[in-house]
Amino acid sequence: NQRRIFEATERYDEPGRFVAISGYEWTSWIYGHRHVLRFDGEVDVISSLAPETETPQALWRALEGQQALTFAHHSAGGPIAIDWSIPPDPRFEPVTEIASVHGSSESPDTPFPIYDAVAGNWVRDALARGYRLGFVGSGDSHDGHPGLVELASPTRGMAANLAEELTRGAVFEALAARRTYATNGPRILLRAALGGHRMGSSVPLAEGETLDETFFVQVVGTGPLDRVEIVRSGEVVFGVAAEGRVELALDHPLKGLRDGEYVYVRAV
Repeated sequence: NQRRIFEATERYDEPGRFVAISGYEWTSWIYGHRHVLRFDGEVDVISSLAPETETPQALWRALEGQQALTFAHHSAGGPIAIDWSIPPDPRFEPVTEIASVHGSSESPDTPFPIYDAVAGNWVRDALARGYRLGFVGSGDSHDGHPGLVELASPTRGMAANLAEELTRGAVFEALAARRTYATNGPRILLRAALGGHRMGSSVPLAEGETLDETFFVQVVGTGPLDRVEIVRSGEVVFGVAAEGRVELALDHPLKGLRDGEYVYVRAV
């Protein structure tokens, strides 16, 4: 089956039109579930049941030399939470899932929160640990309908990828740079930038230095928007009512940003 899946991936990958990527799930009932994607060759499935690859650290060691990425799955709760005490390897895990059929792992105040949530295990808590993570959504519907996650659950999840072109290499580069965002399924358009820094950027600051900058956000919905919120280091610091508009753009000043802080946008 592994070989057949790889051959199908190669057959249907059409650069410029449709990107197909081989992948599988590394399913540990101790450390949590992770997607594994391979961009530069045939997938060699790594088992969480094998003693030599039963930990996330061992998984990342086994991926050495490959153009591969991993993604923590339903990390805040059911069916099993991710062990965030293990720092994600930034070479292989630049983004994390915040939405799927199991619900949202973003934060306690998220719409559609995940079931059996573990206190202190939200993605916002992982960011507070200093982990640098972009966001994606995933289906996890296991029903053979990729891209149609609404068939499985109203909570669902989908990843948006701001790639320069429709190729595997460009998709990999965008994911590695965290130029991604998550939705619960709707194919909304979202742009965000902190001054001249694109979505996903890390902004270097000298010790003791602070930054005053404008956060730009543009959202185009597939239907009426309710509100758009800016989250800074765990707190909603700004929100604006969209009043049913389908498109909304705003500039909001953020003052005194310090090293280790993070900023993201949430559209409802």
